[in-house]
Amino acid sequence: MLSSGRSLSTSVTMRPRRTCGSEPPPSSRLQAGSPPVPWPSTASSSLAIRIRCAAGSTDFLQRASRASTFVLDAGASPLFPPRDIDTARDEVELVLRRAPWHYGVPRSRWRLQDLRRVIAWLRGLTDSGIYKVLKRLGFSRKQALNFVRSPDPEFRAKWEAILRAYQEALEHPDEVVFLFQDEHSYYRDPTKASAWHRRGKTQPRAWGKPGYNKRTRIGAAVNALTGQVIYLQRDEMGVEGLGALYARIRETYSDAKVIYLVQDNWPVHKLPQVAAAREREGLTALFLPTYATWLNPIEKLWRWLKQEVLHVHPFVGDLAQLRKKAQDFLERFTRGSRELLHYLGWPRIIATVTQFVTGLIC
Repeated sequence: MLSSGRSLSTSVTMRPRRTCGSEPPPSSRLQAGSPPVPWPSTASSSLAIRIRCAAGSTDFLQRASRASTFVLDAGASPLFPPRDIDTARDEVELVLRRAPWHYGVPRSRWRLQDLRRVIAWLRGLTDSGIYKVLKRLGFSRKQALNFVRSPDPEFRAKWEAILRAYQEALEHPDEVVFLFQDEHSYYRDPTKASAWHRRGKTQPRAWGKPGYNKRTRIGAAVNALTGQVIYLQRDEMGVEGLGALYARIRETYSDAKVIYLVQDNWPVHKLPQVAAAREREGLTALFLPTYATWLNPIEKLWRWLKQEVLHVHPFVGDLAQLRKKAQDFLERFTRGSRELLHYLGWPRIIATVTQFVTGLIC
């Protein structure tokens, strides 16, 4: 502690920063009460220092000029002259959509160095530079999606018939019911998926059980307007199971004049006994184009079921409990669910129907 008779010196010694190629300036002493010396802005000072430090380096100034031009105006950048940013993006996309083999590169997937060989205005850039250009243009590495293009020659006619039925249900919801129907299988043993676990060499375990891996079948239909789910869970879902499901659908919508049932092309759906059961219950089948499961939104219901119940489940020794959990999940939607509609992509489907009605895709 300082005594009352002593005073604390208020002079502070400041030592300015050195710049490259300059002599250290003499120390200056700021006295108490002197006006503060304004500090230069960070951006301007650092830029000035970089330029002074590289005063003898023409290459550095050229690189800095190119980089600053790219940041300020991508369309005028020498990185892809004389193209503007849209033209450059289109050219990159055209190349990426074709296999490297098409351009004489013996690979199935593109690397940054391969793009440098093929696209002239990327030559001279490092891999890091190419990465930054692609990022600026909106490209990145993404996981590929398994996809099969439907070979059905009646694809358009079938899909338009489904959209017309959907439009009819939208216009007459009290008389017309529109359902997406499908079947799903799950097994006693859990499926593997990511789960939280302590970091290290160990992994979370999806415990199985020796012996026969018992299968359970679910048949379900979801109302495309309300999100209501009608389902049936049993050991097998064949002719008898589908007949029971159709009867439950008719019981649920006993007052409906028309019930459209969108189904895939599983051969059982087209058996004479199954067709007779649909006719007996007054259901009108609309078959999806072949190999076009992505057009059936109920597939996402099965994904939700797997995410919440089936992945890494702990009921391997209690099949009845596992089935009860699956039943509880489906029961959540038996009175309708807007949440389910949004999960299934309901806004996108409505937009598709709206486009169809206005003649944009007909």
